[in-house]
Amino acid sequence: MNIFAKFGELIIKIFNFIGMLILAIPKIPSILRGINTNDIKDKVNSGSFKENLSKVKDTGLEIGEMGVSKVSEMRNPQSSQLNKDTEEIQMHDTPLSGKFTSKEKERTVFKLQLISIGFLVVSVLYLFNFLSFIIFCILGILLVVYMVYLLRSKVKLMYPIDFNAYRDFFLMYIVAGIVLVVVSSNPNFIMAFSFEFFPYLTVLIFAALLSVAVFLIFRIRYHRNFTYGTVVETSENTAYVKVEYDICSNVKPDMYFVTNSCGAGKGDEVKLQIKEKLLSTGGNKPVSIIEIIN
Repeated sequence: MNIFAKFGELIIKIFNFIGMLILAIPKIPSILRGINTNDIKDKVNSGSFKENLSKVKDTGLEIGEMGVSKVSEMRNPQSSQLNKDTEEIQMHDTPLSGKFTSKEKERTVFKLQLISIGFLVVSVLYLFNFLSFIIFCILGILLVVYMVYLLRSKVKLMYPIDFNAYRDFFLMYIVAGIVLVVVSSNPNFIMAFSFEFFPYLTVLIFAALLSVAVFLIFRIRYHRNFTYGTVVETSENTAYVKVEYDICSNVKPDMYFVTNSCGAGKGDEVKLQIKEKLLSTGGNKPVSIIEIIN
């Protein structure tokens, strides 16, 4: 299962990377123009930078003598306690929405990702004559039925607010696979855009373009620059927040350390501002609490 899990995650990351690359290209010149090289040089050559570097070296020697865990606990006992609380919460994996735990939600979304990619793979295998039409229909129907079952019986309960986004995202891959089969089965299409050394390369390129189109359509329709989470622990103006998988903001399920300028307390449901990363396949990252939901 680990091999298939890694393969499915790799395929999803490739499609996300291609889509984000297309969206990021127009922003690159403005980002490069906004870089102040003189400011970077001043910071590197400043006395504070050298002083901090010296402190880091001294700390490294001290860690070698006393041990990493002991030094961290002596210097920042509050942070150490937060880390212990975080580990304890992750070990128990308490339910966050009704009867479903965070792990169950993550597994369900991952199954849907595998089904989507599996349908595209089955479609390509059929076009390359590795599967007969009957086998293709049987596998395709089974995958679609299982996807609809997961969407209706689990995802609709797990993500009632964003259900339409999850439904449309995964069903668009099914539609992309069907369009791929219908169009690529037309010999006129293959001959019109074929490559002499590998005629069926047209099919692979068309499949990649359909995947990018699905990504872009979904991003235009459902993308948002915020997400939601639950405060696990607070410390002055910061907080640990547990966030579930959010397909609309492309945030992965994890514990995040964010700024807390709203005075949110432990157990509060909060709205989080995210920092979007260019060309990132690891998802976006929440950075601050912008509103307390309850």
